[in-house]
Amino acid sequence: MATTYSSLSSGVRAFGREIRGLYRIRTRDVPGDVARTLAHLRDVERSAVALGGSEHRGLDVLVVGCGQTPREVLGFGARNRVTGIDLDVVPTGIDPISYLRLLRQNGAVRVAKTLGRKALGIDRRFAAEMQRQIGAPSASSPVIRQMNAEAMSFADESFDLVYSYSVFEHLPDPAAVLAEMGRVLRPGGAGFVSAHYWTSESGAHDIRVFAGDREDVPLWAHLRPAHRHEITENAHLNYWRVEQYRRLFASVPDGQVEVEFHEPDRLAVLADELQRIRDAGELGGYADEELLGVNISMMWRRPLP
Repeated sequence: MATTYSSLSSGVRAFGREIRGLYRIRTRDVPGDVARTLAHLRDVERSAVALGGSEHRGLDVLVVGCGQTPREVLGFGARNRVTGIDLDVVPTGIDPISYLRLLRQNGAVRVAKTLGRKALGIDRRFAAEMQRQIGAPSASSPVIRQMNAEAMSFADESFDLVYSYSVFEHLPDPAAVLAEMGRVLRPGGAGFVSAHYWTSESGAHDIRVFAGDREDVPLWAHLRPAHRHEITENAHLNYWRVEQYRRLFASVPDGQVEVEFHEPDRLAVLADELQRIRDAGELGGYADEELLGVNISMMWRRPLP
């Protein structure tokens, strides 16, 4: 059964810490954040073309797990017709009915997080900067629908590009969602999935780690029994490891799989710390790839008949 991303509630203190961390992450470099998002989306488009598809402009794009700040929906929408889906209700503007639906269907925690982000202007800043960097009106108004990705209501072969980023780690049944993405993809179309797997250094989704405000939380604390209690997960996680994703992705013919590692300077620091921790007798049951990587991604093309 699908589980909403924000189904966890860790108390008022943890909630306040999450909002502060989110504000730091999303406001410290909005132009750079937008530029990186657009560069990534254009890379996905170029990779899809390299797989043999058409140029990704004016096509039907599906973003699976678009979130409360539909970043990829906005980015893809500059050149394409875009639909975003999410298990949570995604309110747009000031719409009391949408927030009531959000409360009824996704709970008070999700409402509080969304209102907090809106009140801080995080979404507004990102959207305005996205529009500035795109420099042109969107190709069409994006459509955002609440939907369970394990059982999409779209007809077969509805989209030219299906895309999901940092969503699969939150899914109870990633295989079902991958199958649905393949079902709604048109022959010749391309799919892209990227998952932030659990054994990565930030895989526990503790907002302090993402925000660079660790407060003395040890590296890989979520994998070390003596330190596990120091971690606060801010979302539902499925705890999948790299090999589980590799086995899942192997079910897709000719899927191109890649593990993304940290930047060289950060990677060097983590490698040194990992050796020190292993010398102390910890983390011996994990491969280097699991601990020093960040995301595992796959891109594929659905064959033509």
